[in-house]
Amino acid sequence: MIMQVKTFSFLKRSSALHISMLAVFLCFLSACSSAPNSLTYYLLHTTNDASFTNHDVKQTVVLDKVTLPEYLKHRGLVYQTSDTNLHISTSHLWAEPVDEGLTKALTSALVSKDIALIRPDHFKSEETHHMSLHVNDLVSTYEGEVVFSGQYRITQASGEARVHSFIFKSPLNNDGFASSIKAMRSAIKKLAEDVDSSLNQPN
Repeated sequence: MIMQVKTFSFLKRSSALHISMLAVFLCFLSACSSAPNSLTYYLLHTTNDASFTNHDVKQTVVLDKVTLPEYLKHRGLVYQTSDTNLHISTSHLWAEPVDEGLTKALTSALVSKDIALIRPDHFKSEETHHMSLHVNDLVSTYEGEVVFSGQYRITQASGEARVHSFIFKSPLNNDGFASSIKAMRSAIKKLAEDVDSSLNQPN
């Protein structure tokens, strides 16, 4: 009887020890799973983009508005995984809103064309061109390219307005979001070339 009591007591302590160790292990796993993933931030424009303050501009364009699709209003970078699906990353993020980065990149690209793209609150005169930009898509795709599409409207000082539709594609040279950003910058430069051509069209 005494031996049976001691054996029971030992088994009870051993079981409690196992339960305690299991609880500690589960807490450790829970802490690991809840640890935040490392975040990577990206700029759509480059920090060494040219400024029109150092250029003799031939034309000034006021950018009144930039409209984006809902999926580009998220902080996470977007990748099109199929013809119908998009993936929004939770660890690869824009360092600034896409419309702001797009405006900066387009401003720099137009500088090389001697065109100053400015905000409405920086230019009060009506004797200039005005522009609004509507973006349908700006996304890297499963087909290995960036697609940049939409419309822009150029309104002349006389009030005459023209709407131009565009779709530009730039190949992805490598995998990963960094390559996507470079391809997006290339597509934005193509838009700048198109805007320059539109501004120089005869009335």
